[in-house]
Amino acid sequence: MRVATAGEMAAIDRDTIAGGVPGSELMERAGREIVRAALDLFPELAPPAGVAICCGKGNNGGDGLVMARLLDSLGFAVRVMLLALPEDLSPDARLNLDRLPPGVPVIAVPPEEWSERWLAMCGESELAVDAVLGTGVKLPLTPPYAALCAAFARVPTPVLSVDIPSGVAGDSGRVDPVAVRADATVTVGLPKLGLLLPPGRDHIGDLAVVDIGFDAALVRARTADRHWLAPDELADLLPPRPTDGHKYLFGALLVLAGSRAYGGAAALAGLGALRSGAGLVTVAAPAPLETPLRIALPEALIAPLAATAAGTVAPLPPSDVARLLDRRHAVAVGPGLGEDPATDAWVVDFLAGLKQPAVVDADALSAFARLGRTPAFGSSEVVVTPHAGELARLVGVRPAEVERRRLELAPELAARWRAVVLLKGSPTLIATPDGAVAINHTGHDALAHAGTGDVLTGLIGGLLAQGCAARDAALLGAWLHGRAGETAAAGRSRRCVLAREVADALPDAYADLEAVADADRPRRGR
Repeated sequence: MRVATAGEMAAIDRDTIAGGVPGSELMERAGREIVRAALDLFPELAPPAGVAICCGKGNNGGDGLVMARLLDSLGFAVRVMLLALPEDLSPDARLNLDRLPPGVPVIAVPPEEWSERWLAMCGESELAVDAVLGTGVKLPLTPPYAALCAAFARVPTPVLSVDIPSGVAGDSGRVDPVAVRADATVTVGLPKLGLLLPPGRDHIGDLAVVDIGFDAALVRARTADRHWLAPDELADLLPPRPTDGHKYLFGALLVLAGSRAYGGAAALAGLGALRSGAGLVTVAAPAPLETPLRIALPEALIAPLAATAAGTVAPLPPSDVARLLDRRHAVAVGPGLGEDPATDAWVVDFLAGLKQPAVVDADALSAFARLGRTPAFGSSEVVVTPHAGELARLVGVRPAEVERRRLELAPELAARWRAVVLLKGSPTLIATPDGAVAINHTGHDALAHAGTGDVLTGLIGGLLAQGCAARDAALLGAWLHGRAGETAAAGRSRRCVLAREVADALPDAYADLEAVADADRPRRGR
């Protein structure tokens, strides 16, 4: 699903109206779909429950007025607070104010009374609707709006934001200190960039995107090649799983990882691979790690390799490389390989000659930086998974610059390296050599623990071994890994989640995506 900036969304609106769809019709569609989504998001809400709707003077408020009329028709006890006089509303908002039935109470409140009157209204309601400010908000908020947004934090009911929580910037995700923190947000047409970027993403609660009939060709023409990982689209990417399949049909993965200093990284990458759905996982690591890995990963094959004096993988002769790669469908390279000049040089050459699909992470990426080499790969199906620090070393900038330029750097480097770049962070970005960027919305600070990236490497490697293209493996891996982090932390503190617990939660993450696929089968005619 495409992601829009505030300007891109405004252009789509204008072009749609110029093409013959009145703005009032778009507002009607938006209000109708927001109501449907709200009832799905809050299934406990039923007539004659009270709904308080706070409406600004623009089209965001107009959407709220459509909601008021439709919720009233369903039997809800709706009350509306206007932040402007009727004559000051936008034309389409005024039209929908006039369409309200006489039984819906509407009060127009002066700015100095907004907070007090809103809290009183919410005290007698079961849902509070924020239809105040849209995506083009200017920060910081003026005092009356700041006081009103602060009041939303004190309402005793769940909060639903229309399009974007008031006080969150639509493009950057910047927030006013008192920006509304919604329990759910229903955004219209397309997800807005500011909903997916921190800190704005922390204000949206559950996110629903509603379709109001924008032309697909117009959307493509008016937006950058930027996407949100919608679960129904990702479900289509899951590798097939025939009931009569065998382990080689489900893919054989080689994990090249570990060193004397970082044996745990090899174990965690192997665990992520085993949980990926791959049929056979081989972990190749320095010989001193053989026994610990056999104990930690009884389901995997362990291939002991000669070690350097530093305890890293010693350069392998071509015959040993051929033996390791025999009947292996994909390779995961890098976690815990350590720092040794001989290992670095060999790994860089190994990747240059490798023809199998590969995921490259951690010390395999740092080897290029330490040798002053540009990443280059023999395979056309490669995923690289740096965090900001690793990417900074590769391109010779500070990590802070990587964070500031993430949306720009990821596709630029994907094109330069001819590989899919999965840039870990908040949010994780997946960029392809053709310039497209996907934004992953799953995951949170439960993943901010050593070892979770190793699990991700194994997971993506396993997806590659099952036949996923590099792009699809990266998209699926990012979503599943993030969801597993959320699941591992559910009901307890995010502070305490361990990397192996993220791996252990992958079956639940897969089940969530498989449930989406199963639900969609009748619609897709399967």
